[in-house]
Amino acid sequence: MILVLGSSKDNVFPAMNQCLRESGHPFIAIDEDSPSKHSVKREASNGQSVYRILGDGCTGQTPVNAIFVRHAVARTLDAKQLQEMGHLQGTLNSMLRVASCPVLNPPANAVSNYSKAYQGALLAEAGFDVPRSLVTNIPEEGRAFWEECKGEVIFKGVSIMTTLPQLLTEDKLPRLDLLPCSPTLFQEYVAGDDYRVHVVGNEAFVTRVVAENVDYRRTSIINNEPILVEAGELDSDTVHRCIAFTHSLGLIASGMDFKRQANGRLVALELNPYPQFTFYDRLSGQPITRAIVEYLIQNQAEETNVFA
Repeated sequence: MILVLGSSKDNVFPAMNQCLRESGHPFIAIDEDSPSKHSVKREASNGQSVYRILGDGCTGQTPVNAIFVRHAVARTLDAKQLQEMGHLQGTLNSMLRVASCPVLNPPANAVSNYSKAYQGALLAEAGFDVPRSLVTNIPEEGRAFWEECKGEVIFKGVSIMTTLPQLLTEDKLPRLDLLPCSPTLFQEYVAGDDYRVHVVGNEAFVTRVVAENVDYRRTSIINNEPILVEAGELDSDTVHRCIAFTHSLGLIASGMDFKRQANGRLVALELNPYPQFTFYDRLSGQPITRAIVEYLIQNQAEETNVFA
């Protein structure tokens, strides 16, 4: 059986469930937006930990042979809801750290995404071309970087929390005075088409995205403007490097973002260990969701220490 952990308020969770339903393969889905419905019980067996998920149809007796994870994020300020969600995810993460079946992806292996600057350094070490970058909370350093890049600079948050990049135009320079209160990531602005590479095991799906804004999410999600999303092509060396880099982090799947300039320069921006892949397969027609489901079905463990 396959276990799906996620959020009913997120597009990925229902899409995964629907694809598994169509496959006919047995699965169970845990909606973390209803955290009070489930609990995780740990037992000791022959010196090893066994985990049993209980509640809402889970008896803790059915072997779980593969797990998909895309944790829910807090969408409420209700203290009780937040406490229950945090407790459930904490116990689930303890289970995922030692699960003996494939986990796509283990939260403990996603730490590089907690710091964009750190991840940028890892990308450079892996041979990717990365943009010139600066993390600072010193206004003078921000202005100097802007001048060094001849005013072609974007800025965004430095943490795992989602932020949409913006151009640091001259009229925004006075906002640099706010830097002591909020360390910020500055990068050289790389104009060009966007490329997303979804890695699934040893497969990769390349998607090309063309939009008006610096960040195409602003064009599509916020402004609700049309964008071009289609199957794309990158050289085989880059694709193989994406697969190898994903695996080097202990991940099975990832979404890697690139910009390709008109002169052919390909710049790596980041790797997302929990990509919103349904956006890309819906608009491009690429079977990314199905590839993830097939990976989980084909790579199930024969023995497991997780039961639901």
